[in-house]
Amino acid sequence: MAEDIRVEFSNTEVINFTACPIFHTSTDFRLTDDEMHILTEETGGTRLGDGIYRGKAQISNNHNVLDTPGLERVQRFMLQTGQHFVKNTLEIENEFYLTQTWFTRNDKESAHHSHTHPNSILAMVYYPQCESGDMVLSVEKNNMFPHFDFNWKIKRYNNYNAKSWSIQVRTGDVVMFPGYVAHKTTPNESDLTRYALGANFFTRGTFGTYENTDLLELK
Repeated sequence: MAEDIRVEFSNTEVINFTACPIFHTSTDFRLTDDEMHILTEETGGTRLGDGIYRGKAQISNNHNVLDTPGLERVQRFMLQTGQHFVKNTLEIENEFYLTQTWFTRNDKESAHHSHTHPNSILAMVYYPQCESGDMVLSVEKNNMFPHFDFNWKIKRYNNYNAKSWSIQVRTGDVVMFPGYVAHKTTPNESDLTRYALGANFFTRGTFGTYENTDLLELK
């Protein structure tokens, strides 16, 4: 075997070009007892969702729960957090707004199935009550070599070669991501019910140009 050539690398950088941004943060925002009661008891009840685990998630019948009187502060928090991600991480100046908001409930041993958020540019999940579980995000193919599906010999999984990513979530956490990214939660192993507040975001404004025949006005 030939000897390795001695090379010194300098000024090296790895550029995350066309990266898929996943925003995860822990916050000190908590629902008051009154807000938690309104959210879980006065927004129209829940129905059994889809799932493949022993227990299935329950989802609110109301898909605009944050329009309920008494939840204005929670709505402002969700919108403000979404705008923070857009302006400070994506560095986009366009206006984004909430299109749907709902909550899910996971009792012990229940989980949420894998799904995406169609007709949503960005999706957010806030956990007002959570002591157990991970959010697992996944794609069919990562962006490294999207036209090949080789069984790569992975030395260590990272954000370049992985097809899925697990995030441990707890009370106060927020996760935000593009709406096309599939995601699910692992079963709740705690006796405490896990609540998640979901939200979809879209944008408004004028996009494109008349000359390119792609002018679009979203109000």
